[in-house]
Amino acid sequence: MSRDLGQLAFLQDIPIDLVVELGRAQLTLKELAQLDKDDVVELDRLASQPLDLLAGGQIFARGEVVVIDDRVALRITEMVARGGAGSDDLR
Repeated sequence: MSRDLGQLAFLQDIPIDLVVELGRAQLTLKELAQLDKDDVVELDRLASQPLDLLAGGQIFARGEVVVIDDRVALRITEMVARGGAGSDDLR
């Protein structure tokens, strides 16, 4: 069933949370429980790699950290293809 985009215009006003993923790490519960102030958790991403921007749990774009008026932000450097071959496994 095809719908006119005008009929779905109300969807444009629905808020969605965006998440910027710096990286991931896997720890055991014991290692997690032993973390303390000033400990360092090494992540799976290189410092030179772009960060992932997720919308609804899916990678939407990638970018780099910038600072604007003492706040961190993400400058988008790449839009991630959706629905194409290989788009399911982007890591």
